[in-house]
Amino acid sequence: MSDPILIVGAGLSAADAILLAHHCNIPVIHAFRRRVSDPALIFNQLPKTMYPEYHKVHQMMEEQALTSPGPYERYISLPKHRVASFTEDKKCIFHDKNHHQKVHKISMALVLIGSNPNLSYLPNNGMDMAVDCDQPVSPKRNPIDVNPFTYESIHKKGLYAIGPLAGDNFVRFVQGGALAVASSVLKKANKNPP
Repeated sequence: MSDPILIVGAGLSAADAILLAHHCNIPVIHAFRRRVSDPALIFNQLPKTMYPEYHKVHQMMEEQALTSPGPYERYISLPKHRVASFTEDKKCIFHDKNHHQKVHKISMALVLIGSNPNLSYLPNNGMDMAVDCDQPVSPKRNPIDVNPFTYESIHKKGLYAIGPLAGDNFVRFVQGGALAVASSVLKKANKNPP
C-alpha cells in the first residue's frame, strides 16, 4: 500500500477529493482546523437527504479519528489540526489544538482551504512564491506566481496552485486549473515511472 494522500480543508472541494480517493481505494489523512460539530462547517448546514455523499464524508470525519479506529478503512480524520510544515522526505508535521506535534508520511498533499488561505505551513508564509516576493500572498493583489499552462509554481517545482491562490477568483476557472494540474502531473509521472 502506498503512503496516504493528505487532504487539508473542510469544505466541499475537500469532500469531493475524499470521495474520489475513497472510490479509488487511495488512503487518506484528512486534516482540518475546526471541530466536526462546528455549526460553521458546511456539512452542518447541508440537508442530509439532498446531499447524502457529503453527509457520508461528514460521518467519516466524525467517526474515524486517529485516536479511535472506525469503520472506514484507509481514512484518518484529524479534526482541530493544522499543518505546521512539510519535509523534503514527504512527511507532514501537524499541530493539534494543544500544540502537540504529530508526523505522518504522505505521498502528496491537496490543500483545499478556500479563497482566503492561511499559508503559515509554508516557509515565509509562501511570500517567496508570490508574484511580488516582497509582499504577502493575497489572492486579489499578489497571488502565487504560476505557469499559466500547468499552474505549477514558478519558484517551487512540484507545488501547484489553482483558484484564488493563482489569481483566478471566479469559480468557473477552477475546473480548467484542475485539468491543467492533472495534465502536468500525469506528464511528469509518465516521464518518471515508479
